[in-house]
Amino acid sequence: MAFYISLISMILWFIFMTYLFHQDGEHTGRASRELAEHLRFLDNDINDLNGKLRRAAHIVVFAVFTFLLGLTLKIGGASLEWMLVAAAWSYVDEATKPWIQGRHFSWFDVGLNLIGTFIGGAVVLFL
Repeated sequence: MAFYISLISMILWFIFMTYLFHQDGEHTGRASRELAEHLRFLDNDINDLNGKLRRAAHIVVFAVFTFLLGLTLKIGGASLEWMLVAAAWSYVDEATKPWIQGRHFSWFDVGLNLIGTFIGGAVVLFL
């Protein structure tokens, strides 16, 4: 039962993160600006806060995905080497951006995704 809960959680997270990161430029920009407005107490400079939130999103989203993937693999008794799928998706996620209006490929974002992947993987390995 734990395996299926973990598997479903991982699949739902993957769908959520893919949807979130593949919105067009207008929608993703509006969503992050609205979040920055709600969190204005953290930084008076909304543009600065918006940039920080957008960068942090890459790390957090990929850390959670890699953690859920690793947990599912661990519970299912599969090799943790399959967590490399998350690292590959770190690149593929960005490589698909140019096909979306108002979006672009960014090596910097690939790096942020990989940092998140490393963090999520490290948590799984230390469990």
